Amino acid sequence: YCPFSLSSDDQNMETVMKNLDQQYAALNMVSMISRYGTEQQGANARDAELLTRERLCRALSMFELVMQRIKSFLTCDPIWEGPPPANGVMSIDECQEFHRLWSAIQFAYCLPPTKGEITIEQCYGEGLQWAGCVIMTLLAQEKRFASLDFSYHLLRVHEFDGQDGNVQGIDLKQMIKRIKVYRDLNNQIFVILNKHLSSSDILQRQVREYQPPIFQATQA
Repeated sequence: YCPFSLSSDDQNMETVMKNLDQQYAALNMVSMISRYGTEQQGANARDAELLTRERLCRALSMFELVMQRIKSFLTCDPIWEGPPPANGVMSIDECQEFHRLWSAIQFAYCLPPTKGEITIEQCYGEGLQWAGCVIMTLLAQEKRFASLDFSYHLLRVHEFDGQDGNVQGIDLKQMIKRIKVYRDLNNQIFVILNKHLSSSDILQRQVREYQPPIFQATQA
């Protein structure tokens, strides 16, 4: 009796994987390059496959290295975080942090495009959204963005009053639809970033404790 024997489902899956390997063996890049390419190209393909396998087996990735490099650029310039808040907690009216700038950018491209206008997603796909979310995550500003974003505020107001009219030539229904799409995309990106970076020292979360308010009558 082997305690590590495969179940019937595992055996079926293993059989399926073997059949797929045999079916698509002709599409293997290493064998194709070795067959039709030069000797040097074949050697490079084999080295690349070996490097990829080793990196995946050891959970090595350039992702964290790139994030660490980006964070070093952000932390060396105080313009990304702005001056310390006047109230000692968080700047709201005079906020100069990056998330407020990104909030204005997102609000602008959430506006419904006019006829014939190229949308931001047609130009950049999801790349621009990834860039903004990465910067906010590395600066630990994603929670403040979710709380103070202009587009999210409009969405919350719409969920309360349900207005779908046309305001100054802007179709509110279409704009709310675009905001929801970008909100869901932002949430997905934040989940991916926090999942991969939470176990590293890249995200340095600081927990601050505040003294609860004390009434004058209880001080004596």
